[in-house]
Amino acid sequence: MTPLKRMHAASAGMSIKPESEAQESAQILTGPWRENPAAAPEVRLSVHQEFEPLKAVWQELEQSGDCTPFQTYVWLTAWQRHIGTRQGVRPAIVVGWDTSGNALFILPLAIRIGFFCNRLSWLGGDLCDYQAPLLSKKFPAQVGSDRFAALWTRIRGLLPAHHIVSLERMPEQVGAQPNPFMALDGVRPHACFAHKTILKSDWESYYGEKRSSASRKRDKQKRRKTEELGAVTLVTPDTAEARLQALDVLMAQKSVAFARMGVANLFDKAGYRDFYRDLAASTEAADMIHVCYLDVGGKVAAANWGVSFAGRYSYVLASYDETAETAKYGPGVIQLMELMAHATATGHDEFDFTIGDEAYKEQWCEVEVRLHDHREPSSLLGWVGLGPEIAYAAVKRFIKQSPLLWPRFIRMRAMAAKWHVIGA
Repeated sequence: MTPLKRMHAASAGMSIKPESEAQESAQILTGPWRENPAAAPEVRLSVHQEFEPLKAVWQELEQSGDCTPFQTYVWLTAWQRHIGTRQGVRPAIVVGWDTSGNALFILPLAIRIGFFCNRLSWLGGDLCDYQAPLLSKKFPAQVGSDRFAALWTRIRGLLPAHHIVSLERMPEQVGAQPNPFMALDGVRPHACFAHKTILKSDWESYYGEKRSSASRKRDKQKRRKTEELGAVTLVTPDTAEARLQALDVLMAQKSVAFARMGVANLFDKAGYRDFYRDLAASTEAADMIHVCYLDVGGKVAAANWGVSFAGRYSYVLASYDETAETAKYGPGVIQLMELMAHATATGHDEFDFTIGDEAYKEQWCEVEVRLHDHREPSSLLGWVGLGPEIAYAAVKRFIKQSPLLWPRFIRMRAMAAKWHVIGA
């Protein structure tokens, strides 16, 4: 029995509500839509409020289709468990099925309940550097980006009531496929880009091409100075307890950096610390989450929490000890090069520095990943709520992409943090 047929059996006798009302979990809504069959593909849709019934289908699509690690089942269930539930986020997961009952796509959507407006957004919030659907390899032939806009209109009508659509940080490609959300009207550039580099079959060849002789000389000098303080080793803990200990060190080091930069501490937000700890210790995520640290003479000089998925290593969280003597010799850079060598040795084709336009990424990355946002009102109330948000996003992008304004903003933010500490 196919996944869709099992859901039909499970939902037997369940009435379909009008489109204006919220749909219950796993109600089946079928196409094609005869009023305009040329515009909308033949796809059956189901809307779900629960993850568990979709686990097998979801994880099969992760392996056989195209997606990013931030849309995997283990990532998003951990996010909903620790963060989404606390924020009042309600999953509204849409699955598109072909006529044989096989999943063509999963849209991991959610409804955020607001005081004035309900917002349709992606599950995963700000902990997903890329937001996107999961797509079957059959998606281009059976749906395709050209017909997705008509399908999206139908999907919107089946979802629980919402006043605003706010879908952010969407890449133009999902794996090898064009992202169908790029076909929607009103898609605008995100404030930041993401950056990645294509690795070679061996680290030394890649390193020799990427770094000038002068840079390689400086790298060698800093490495030698660090080695004078103790043996330098990239350590990957092999037990959950040891991984959690390393992660706690990373979060402590990173918190110091956040305070120095004048940035809100990510780990002080409700549920965020638990999210990272959950995935670090999870047996289901063991092949995806890579926790390690740079050991110098028995001390943690730097630490890393990365993601390995589909041949790509994603550089998600990294830190270094700003108070240690090793800080003078760039332990973060030493760790980064060790990680890139590790990614090469373990068969990764890409090293993804993910979202953000930090200057150091230019030294390594030859691929710029353009990200996009789609914001759309669905009522007058939505227009009222969305106007200021669109204006804020435009100003934010202008400042971040300005080589004159953004560095000044960073310096002012750091100075404000420094004076705050002095005043305290």
